[in-house]
Amino acid sequence: MSAVGEHGGTTQPVHQDQVSANKRPRILVVDDENGPRQALRLLLKEEYEVRLAVDVIAALQIVDENDIDLVITDLRMPRETGVDLLKQLKEAYPDVEVIILTGYGELETAMKAVEYGAFAYLEKPFDSNTMLQQVHAGLEKHRRELERRRLERLALEANRFDTLGRAVSGMLHDLGTPLSVIGGNIDMIIHNPTDPDVATRLTTMKSQVRHCTDIIRSTMSFLRDQPSRQTLFSLNDVVASCLEVAQPLLRRQRVAVTRDTPVDIPCCTGDFVLVRQAVLNLITNACHAMKDQDEPRDLAVSTWAEGDRACLSVADTGPGIPEASREKVFDTFFTTKGDEGTGLGLAVVKYVMRRHEGNVTLRNSPDGGALFILEFPAATRRTTESQR
Repeated sequence: MSAVGEHGGTTQPVHQDQVSANKRPRILVVDDENGPRQALRLLLKEEYEVRLAVDVIAALQIVDENDIDLVITDLRMPRETGVDLLKQLKEAYPDVEVIILTGYGELETAMKAVEYGAFAYLEKPFDSNTMLQQVHAGLEKHRRELERRRLERLALEANRFDTLGRAVSGMLHDLGTPLSVIGGNIDMIIHNPTDPDVATRLTTMKSQVRHCTDIIRSTMSFLRDQPSRQTLFSLNDVVASCLEVAQPLLRRQRVAVTRDTPVDIPCCTGDFVLVRQAVLNLITNACHAMKDQDEPRDLAVSTWAEGDRACLSVADTGPGIPEASREKVFDTFFTTKGDEGTGLGLAVVKYVMRRHEGNVTLRNSPDGGALFILEFPAATRRTTESQR
C-alpha cells in the first residue's frame, strides 16, 4: 500500500537494505503543527529528500514503506509523543537516527530520549546552522552504521563459505578409511573369489558403505541449513552439532574434548544456524591455537543457566590471547594467525551475539589458554509456548 506524503508525491515501498551510493539522504519530519514542518522542509530540501508526517502513526507508515535515513520529530504531539516514536523506531529500525525537537520546560524529557537512543535534541526555536550540523552528523553516523552492517554480512558469508569448505574437507577425510576397507576387501575377493571368507568380507563392505552413507548424510544436513530462521533451540543441541562437524579436525589434531552439558538448560530464541556458526568458529580457533604445541591439547565445552541467561563456554589449553590483542580480536579482519587467518571468525561471533541480544566475553582459561563465554537471553515461557 502506498502512502501519500504532504509534499504531494506518492511513496513506494523500498527495501531497507537497498542503499544507493548516489541517492540523496531521505529525512522524515514529524510535527503536528504545519508551520514547523514546512520550515524544516524548506531548510532541508536543497540537500535532502524530505518526507512529512503529522503524527506517530503516519510517521511509522512512511518509515515502513520508505528507506528513511534520519527522523526529526517534535517531542510533544497529541496521542503519542516523539519519545513514543523514538522507542518504536529503535525497536524496528535501530539504524535510523532520530533528532528530538523540544520546547521550553521539556529539557529533562528530551535528555531522557537520548538514553532511549536519540542521536540529539534541539530546543525550539532552533538555530538553522546548528540543525544542519546535527543532521549532517546524524546522517554520517547512519552511513557508518550501514557500512559496518554491510561488512558484517560480508564477513558472515565469507566465514560460512570457509566453514562449508572445512565440512566438505572433513567429510572427504572421513570417507578415506571406510573406502580403504572396501577397496582392500574387493582386492581380496578378486584375488581369491572362492575364499570361504567372501560372505564375511561382503558383510564388512556393506557395513562400510552404510558408514559412508552416514558421513555424507550428516555433512549434507549441515550444508543444507540456511540462516534467518527464528526458532527455539537448545545450546546443548548446538554443542552436539558443532562437535560432530568438528570431529575430523579434532581427531587430526589429537584434541581431547570434555563436554559438560546438563539437561536442564533453558531454551533460547534465535537462529540455530548462526549460533552454531559462532560456536564452531570458537572450536576451530581453539584447535588452531593448540596445533603447534605438545600435549595437553584439551578442549572443554560447557553449558549452564545463570539467572535469566543461558550460557555456553569454550576453553582450550593453548597459549591464550595476548593482552595487547584482546581489545581487537573481535574486530573484522583482525587476526593473530598471520597469513593463515582471515580475521572473520571472532568478528562473526560478536555479530551473532549482538543479533541475539547476548554477550561474548574473553577470559583466561584456568588451564592457561583462552576462555570464551557466550550469554544468551533465555526464552520466556510465553515465547516457548507460542513456538510449540
